Parts: sequence; C-alpha cells; structure tokens
Amino acid sequence: MASLVADVPSQAHWILELTNYDFKGSVCYLVASVPGVHSSRIPCISKPKHFLGGDCLPELCHFKSVGSVEASVAGLSHLFRTSADLNGSRLKKLASYLRKCGEDVYGMSEVILKRDPNIPADANAASIHVPNPEDLSLGECVQLGFLPKNYAKWVAPLSDSGIFVFSAYIFPSEVLSAALEGSGSKVQLILHVSQGPSLSVIAEIIRAEHVSAICSLIASLQRCWGIWRLQEVLGQFKWPEHLETDFVFGASSIGSINAKFLAAFSTAAGKRSSRFTESEESDPDWGCWSVSQELRNPSIRIIFPTIERVKNASSGILASRRILCFSQKTWHRLKTMGLLHDAVPYPRDRIGHPMHVKVARRRFQSRKDAPSFGWVYCGSHNFSEAAWGRQVSGLLGKKINANKSYSSLGSRLHVSNYELGILFITPPPDAQGKINQRTNLDDIVLPFVVPAPKYRPADKPATPQEMREALIEQTKCQRDVCEAAKEADKWMQEEIPEEEEVIEATDFVVEEKEDEKAYAE
Repeated sequence: MASLVADVPSQAHWILELTNYDFKGSVCYLVASVPGVHSSRIPCISKPKHFLGGDCLPELCHFKSVGSVEASVAGLSHLFRTSADLNGSRLKKLASYLRKCGEDVYGMSEVILKRDPNIPADANAASIHVPNPEDLSLGECVQLGFLPKNYAKWVAPLSDSGIFVFSAYIFPSEVLSAALEGSGSKVQLILHVSQGPSLSVIAEIIRAEHVSAICSLIASLQRCWGIWRLQEVLGQFKWPEHLETDFVFGASSIGSINAKFLAAFSTAAGKRSSRFTESEESDPDWGCWSVSQELRNPSIRIIFPTIERVKNASSGILASRRILCFSQKTWHRLKTMGLLHDAVPYPRDRIGHPMHVKVARRRFQSRKDAPSFGWVYCGSHNFSEAAWGRQVSGLLGKKINANKSYSSLGSRLHVSNYELGILFITPPPDAQGKINQRTNLDDIVLPFVVPAPKYRPADKPATPQEMREALIEQTKCQRDVCEAAKEADKWMQEEIPEEEEVIEATDFVVEEKEDEKAYAE
C-alpha cells in the first residue's frame, strides 16, 4: 500500500476502503509484488556507532531496528576524478581508512551520514563520509559523495525530526574500485533504519511532509516480494513430498515461462527432491528442486482452457479474447513436458463462461480418510516471471555469500508488475505451533475442476493465434450461412404473405490488431 501511495498515488485511493475492515484474527498471509530489482535482505548484525537523526549520542542510544534500505552513493566519481584530486591525496587517504575499517561477515563497513542543509541544489542533502578509525573524535573523514536525491527527500525530514534514525554501510572493495576507475558505476549503500527518540510523540510533531516521507520509507524497506515471499511463508513448514497428491496453478494468463522458472517456483513452494526430504543438511540449497529434475519429472500442472473449450463456450470466443493470454512460443516450449490440463469451470453453472482467475494449490494427504493439508494461493499474480519475479545473479550476492536464504532463487529478483494475493495454509499435522484455523484444505473450493483433465494429443491451448484462426473460421462460416439465407429469403418471399416480417442478416468482420501484445509476456 505504501508503494502505491509513493509510486502511483493516482491509483491508491482504494486504500481508504481498507479502513472499513477489521483484520484482527486473520489467519492468511499476504503475497505482494512491486516492480524493481530487489536484493536479498541484509540484517544489521552489529550495533551501529553513527546515527543520522535526533541529535543523540550513539553510546547512550538503544534504538529498535525497523529494517534496511538498499540505496547508493551519488557523486563519488565527481569527487575522485583526476581534476579534483590532482596528486591523488584524497584517494590515498580513502584507501588508508578503508583498509583500517573493520568489516562484518557480509564484507560491509559503517560510514557516517551528515546533513548538509545549506547546499543550494538540495535542501535535503545528506553527505556520506568514511571516518578515520584511529580518530575517535571523528574529525578526520573522507567524503564519498551524497545520498541520492530520491532517498534524501524522505531521509532528511524523518531524521531531522528524530522520528527515525539512520546508519549507513558500504562495501569497501566496491567503493575503492569505483574511486580508482573514476567510472560512474553504481556504488551500493545499505541504510539501516531504527526508531528515533521522537517516535513516541509522533502524534504531536507529525506534519504533511512526514506522512509522505514515511510512505516512501515503508515502500523502500527491503522485504520479500513475489517468489521470495512465497518461500518466506511456505519455508516455515516441512512439506512431506511422498504425501503430495497434486500441485496445480490455474491462471488466465501464462507468461513466457520455462523449466528454470518452474523449478524456481517449485523450490519457493517448498518442493524438494524426495531423496533429500529427511536430510538434516543445514545448507538451504541442499535437495532443492533443480532445473534438471524439472525436465525429468515436471513438478506442477498448469491449468489453462483448450481452444475447443473456448470455441464451444456459450459466451463465444470474443469473451475470452481479452482475458486469456498464452503465447504460441511458450506453448511449443511446454507441450512436450505434459504440463497442460484443461480448465473446466466449477461449479457447473459456470461452464461456458471465461475464467479470469489466478489460483494455485499444493495438496497433501496421508490416506484417503484423513484430512488434507497444504496451501492455496488466490490473487492477481499470473503464472509469469513478470508477476512472481525473475531470478538474476548480481555482485551483491557474491559479496554476501554468508546469507544463503534465497541463494537457490538467485541473489536478486527482477519484478515487473504490481500484484497482490492471499495465501491460505493448512499446516502439516506435525507442524510446531500449529494454529488449527482449518482442519481440511479441501474446505477451500477451487474455481475449476480438480483433478483437471490432461490435454489429449490433439488438444491445444487457447492462444491468441488459435483464437484468431477460430474467429476467422467462424466468420467465414457465418458469411456462408448469411449468403445461403439471402438466397433462401428470395425464394421464400415468393411464398410468404407480404405482411410477414422479413429479418435481414447482416455481415460482420472481426478486426484484429496484429501488433497487440499479451500483457503476461
């Protein structure tokens, strides 16, 4: 919600409706996606020595951590360019300080943030400095650069008011490399955010500028999105692979997916190789579902309507044309894997109408008369990398190899869409601290028939190409019928009384925009 307020305020008005509901006692989990390239969260493992905000003495402060924000250093290449540092003294001093600075297990060192309100270009300016570790007075520092304007605009009002305080960390090797090269390459800065001394009296001091700043802060905090959020929630439980009865995802839009995405999604859903299910190996990657396993033994069934089902629908092809998306290229890539199953609407009175649903379920059952358990997802996420995120490797992941929480899914996650969904969980019977909110996963009724019928050899999904060809065929048939009706009409006019009403048939042509792209791609 904060992301919408900060990034797309024109679309955030519906948030006011949420104030009418009481969410106390809710037992489901939210799964959200926000556009961007997201990094694994880095916890603050050491007590910060330097704070921006509140005019407080660090040694006397014990602030409660709120989270971390991945930012960057602006202006470093400008400060360390040859013309600004002719004899290289600034660079030598920086190298000396960085060499003496201690690093945590993630390879990061703390730096100092200072407010510079007198800079004409930006009243919110905050500069970044590397201190001399041997100078306890902090009088000797080398300036690295500034906090980027889009971060400073909310860090400044929140730190000036003392509502929140900020500490900052850099990767020394990355900073030194960028300073030596003099390039404009991005230098990462991790901001750790803590509650400030004025937070307890926020109601008395808050102003309009603080509201927007807090929204930007909340939206910027590192958290798990998309497929990482799925893993964060479902990873709390140990799912018995040998008891799995089905694993399905039904969606009106299937993205440009492949075995790599399918394996990543299954890994996030807690699927592991059955050989390693009982292993006590501490490495979270141990036994995770791999691409090679996905190719040999597909893990998930995709539920999507066949073209025949769409053609025979009472609402016709046109009703599905704007709802269903499944590219021909993706179909050719997946058809040999045997993943596709027909989407038969449920209950029966929905048959013949297009389904605009995005529902996933992984179900387990120990025996036929035992209650089922597992999870169900329902929301706006299509089955695509754009919605759930595409795993990518990055420099940050190499530097924080101690943090392996999401290493099996890549060190960074590229998300393209805003999405929101709900995850309902019926935990395994032996789950610790199990909340008995549901006794049977089957209490949640899905909008399609399960088990879904598998595609027969001649079946094809309702791709745009198939629907276009079907529309052309239907149009041609209707034209033939119309022409035959006209001939019959001429003959019938000689036989019927003049007062009988004659209904004229009208030709129509269905237009197609060839350049229209499926939004799921």
